[in-house]
Amino acid sequence: MKFLGFDISELDIHNNAKKLLKGIKTGKRFFVLTINSLIVYEIFEKPEYAKAVEKVNYVVPDGIGVIKAIKFFKKRKLNRVPGIELMLKLCELAEKEGLEIFLLGSKEDVVKQTAINLSKKFPLLKIVGTHHGFFTEEENDKIVSLINQTNAKLLFVAMGVPKQEIWISKNLDSLKPMLAMGVGGSFDVIANKIKRAPNWMQKAGLEWLYRIIKEPRKRLKIVPRLIKSIIYLLRYTSSRERGD
Repeated sequence: MKFLGFDISELDIHNNAKKLLKGIKTGKRFFVLTINSLIVYEIFEKPEYAKAVEKVNYVVPDGIGVIKAIKFFKKRKLNRVPGIELMLKLCELAEKEGLEIFLLGSKEDVVKQTAINLSKKFPLLKIVGTHHGFFTEEENDKIVSLINQTNAKLLFVAMGVPKQEIWISKNLDSLKPMLAMGVGGSFDVIANKIKRAPNWMQKAGLEWLYRIIKEPRKRLKIVPRLIKSIIYLLRYTSSRERGD
């Protein structure tokens, strides 16, 4: 289904993961985007980011704002596909298929703990490499080479929006992994550095509110971006997509 210029998947988490891994096995490459309101903001506000996501070829609806806009203007009810849950499902299926993964991003201790915790959850998962996300431009080629040497098939990048998608886009042609996906703060959650919202808040699409309550100083500055993204969604969908 077309929305904001993207083909948005209408599958649930499990079937999205199955489709991606099936594609990898047949030689397809994927740049996965888990679209939410903050990503919408970045697309409309920052030309560099809008340019970067032009290379995206697989999009799932993560944010509740995007899902509500689609429901209102497209009259379609989509399954929410949180990035962290899609990542975990991909790891689960990768374990069964024997596919290697590489973890890039966050702080050194966090990415290492993420690998440890994933190994506990998926004992046969092949985590072939990790690296923190705080490297310089001069070190970039070295990081890409490191990833490629591991022969990882899946690359999860936890650098936050917009940095992670910009980095993937810039290096996509040089990277060997068949799937690259930005996962935001997922490493922090998997490493037990921060907690996810309670299930009822997740189901109600209120994870953003939970994060603000837990980290008000850090998260309150995001609120104006969320409001602006809603305005962008309303303008765009009403003017260009209502009749599609």
